[in-house]
Amino acid sequence: MSHPERARDHPGEARVVGRWHRASPGRRVAAVLGALVAASTLVAAGAVSVAPHYGDGRPWTGLAVDDLRRSPDATGWTLDLAATLAPDAPRRCLNFWTSPAVDGLVAVGTSVDLDFGDALGAPACRSYASEASTSLVGLVETATGTVRWVHDLARDVPDTDALSIPATQVVPSAGRVLVQTQTTGATVLAALDLRDGSLVESTRGRRDLPSVSVDSRGPLQLRTFSGIAGSGDRYQLVEASRLADPVWEGGVDSGSSPALLNDGALVSRGGETVFVDAATGRERPFAASPDEIAVPPVGSPVTTGDGRRIVAFGIERTRANGTVEALDEDGEAVWSRPTSGRRLAVTPSCVVVVTDGDTAAECLDPRDGSVRWRTDLGAPFAVEAVPGQRATDVFVVVQRSGGSRLLALDGADGHTRFSSSVGLLDDLAAAGRSVLYLQTEDGRSSGREVAALDLDDGRPLWATSSSGTVVFWGGHLVRIDDQGVARRLVDTARVGATS
Repeated sequence: MSHPERARDHPGEARVVGRWHRASPGRRVAAVLGALVAASTLVAAGAVSVAPHYGDGRPWTGLAVDDLRRSPDATGWTLDLAATLAPDAPRRCLNFWTSPAVDGLVAVGTSVDLDFGDALGAPACRSYASEASTSLVGLVETATGTVRWVHDLARDVPDTDALSIPATQVVPSAGRVLVQTQTTGATVLAALDLRDGSLVESTRGRRDLPSVSVDSRGPLQLRTFSGIAGSGDRYQLVEASRLADPVWEGGVDSGSSPALLNDGALVSRGGETVFVDAATGRERPFAASPDEIAVPPVGSPVTTGDGRRIVAFGIERTRANGTVEALDEDGEAVWSRPTSGRRLAVTPSCVVVVTDGDTAAECLDPRDGSVRWRTDLGAPFAVEAVPGQRATDVFVVVQRSGGSRLLALDGADGHTRFSSSVGLLDDLAAAGRSVLYLQTEDGRSSGREVAALDLDDGRPLWATSSSGTVVFWGGHLVRIDDQGVARRLVDTARVGATS
């Protein structure tokens, strides 16, 4: 090819063609080295500019979540829950109720759905409910689907109601699984041995005055019961190792509710706040009396630079303004600063104070209260701290006239890293290293599905679409189909794939 032809085919080289000459060997080596350095610099700069923003910190709340970047296309394990927990029941009559996963274990119970399906299905469910003689609870290992044990509550509580919805809680620190269920005349709270499922103890309460767990934290349960006109709500602090002997019981100020901490509870009474010790039940004065309180989650403690432990964050309001404080175990302020906010939330990087008519977010450093950033979102919003998230992002769901938007705010400076449209009933469920999971509901099925977003830019990665429900058992995604079969969903894509 002649030089003019090269110039026509490669316009950008035209001037070079006219000036070309042979360089000396030394100059050629230097030119090659220079080109390599320039190319390396461009590649490095490009890599920095396109590198995804994924966190590498410790998972929030200590929960490590499977990172499924592609739609799960395989089954890690399969467990027939219907055959395990209600072998005599018509398959589609059953609902399955799972405890939160703790140390890789979930407790699963069943109830009967009397409204199932068509005219042929419903009578079969009603017939089973009237004749059922068992009430089985199972303990399952989430990683493998192995059933450690199955226990029949009906052996210990003969009048157990097959229609009741069992509420379960796994408490390894107490060596127990707690199960709340109903009988024909009472509510029952039972403790099963974590090793073999045998009954350890149980308590009964009146069915018209049910004691209901409103919060739990490790081995502690905060329970409430009411129903007597004019008496107001009363609360109990219960330790999982001794259900029949509540640590504390008492009333609270109208409009308030206790806050559960790792080693006790904060109770507002007579306009003052007292701390109830979980070991002794004794009350002692708490220096602060916050109107709003937020507690760091189990597995994500907050300490100051000098090692001082922060047990809660609170807002105390006055007519003119208010104060936000970080509180130690005595209620003394570790740090304090003025605020016009009325709500607050704890996230991996911030204590988020909601201000300006619930439309602005202010990020305070949890360790010293310094203001990291402030941003106005222009509409009311909810702060969502996501179990398993490894980055410092603050997730907020903003309610605008055009619909709900999920915003990922950078924990360092508050700028919006991405914005994604979400449904009104969507909930942020969990996060892996690079994937954010939403529980979604589109109205086309009775169950809830899961959608996955990329944590770098918020783009949709995949969504489930099937009968049954998809839920998280700890850090694992599990589908329970309409036949009562549970499957752990896994991704067989190559390790390290990111798109």
